[in-house]
Amino acid sequence: MRRPKYRGRRATNRQGFVANVRWRLTAPKPIPGYPARLEHFGHHLLKRRPDLGLQQKAAANHLGADGWNLRNWEANRHQIHIRFYPAIIAFLGYNPLPEAKTRGEKVRRERVSLRWSRLHLGRVARVDEVTARRMEEDTPRMARRATASVLRVLGLV
Repeated sequence: MRRPKYRGRRATNRQGFVANVRWRLTAPKPIPGYPARLEHFGHHLLKRRPDLGLQQKAAANHLGADGWNLRNWEANRHQIHIRFYPAIIAFLGYNPLPEAKTRGEKVRRERVSLRWSRLHLGRVARVDEVTARRMEEDTPRMARRATASVLRVLGLV
């Protein structure tokens, strides 16, 4: 006896049962490793790099880093050194640091975006390095002049 011609897909399970499958997936196939949610800093890089069509080595050269550095950042194995933040912000086209809710977080966000250490911020604002750290930690009862000086230097006033 002859079987009728089948036009859909056929699938068999382990017992040999044949099922006619007439459905098709419509969602695009996800890129391996492409983050669905941006949970850490490396996910921002991992999302932007394939969008630009760059391999890890080319993107790392663009950032002024080594390919292994970029791989470790994307996998969240290593923290990104402050000297790479301006290049990363330019590469992404936005600042991926979390939005600041307090004055101390604003100070830290601006300082890191400018690639400044606390020591450099202290020298530019003519305050002690510890004062800059205490501002970032939102220590109460800070000296008004020192606070105003740091905020003025960072352009937060």
